[in-house]
Amino acid sequence: MTPSICLDPLYPGLLTEDKIPRVAAAGFRHVEFWSWRDKDIPAIEAACRKHDVHVVNFSGHRMGSPVADTTHPILFADASDAVGTARILSCQRLMLLTNALNPDGSVADRFEEIPNDIKFKNTVSALNQLISIIPDDITLVLEPLNTLVDHPGYYLNDIDTASAIVRAVGSPRLNILCDLYHFSVMGSDLKKIVTNHLPEIGYFHIADAPGRHEPGTGSVDWIAMLRLIQDRGYTGCVGFEYFPESDSDASLAAIHKLWEANIAVRR
Repeated sequence: MTPSICLDPLYPGLLTEDKIPRVAAAGFRHVEFWSWRDKDIPAIEAACRKHDVHVVNFSGHRMGSPVADTTHPILFADASDAVGTARILSCQRLMLLTNALNPDGSVADRFEEIPNDIKFKNTVSALNQLISIIPDDITLVLEPLNTLVDHPGYYLNDIDTASAIVRAVGSPRLNILCDLYHFSVMGSDLKKIVTNHLPEIGYFHIADAPGRHEPGTGSVDWIAMLRLIQDRGYTGCVGFEYFPESDSDASLAAIHKLWEANIAVRR
């Protein structure tokens, strides 16, 4: 497994490219972020090259929603733009949402007039078309989010529906982005999710619950959870997407210590 650090919530006030050397100094070589449209992509590419850091994931769209077929053309155009950014950064993974989010994380449009069965069909249709548009070397990961605390009105909030969508599309280039923080907030059994759905999961996100801070600040036993993921045969990325409880440097040091002491030594 490979740890990755989500840059957006760290070091408030710093430009993304200025966060990269700090993350590298903390011992991490893989990063991700949310939107590409508000960032200086050439500067990020240069910082990654200088510090031997690799972008492994970012948002494949910030506009358009798979659940609403009237917005599919916007979604496809936005995703095509994201591919151009992915090429600059040598990134081969794009994450997708069922509903576009506002800058504050709220759902931009809940599409409450669309029944859930139609949202499901629209999402499968959109993802099938995206698979045909996106280059073959890029993988898409679809992320369920919690609707109890952070994203009320978001369509995809459970692993079973996510799994059904992935199975309906039936492409090895579409997986689930399994954010264990969101599932914890929804009251899901995290061990059961890992045990039953690992073949469909292409990426993990981690933050402690409650609070969405770094591991060790909430109630989840992350040592046991990470070991379970590894022991079940997962070899991909684990993205730490969290808001530091206090200091970004201290949070990265704590994550590095946890990883090296309990995961890296088991390889």
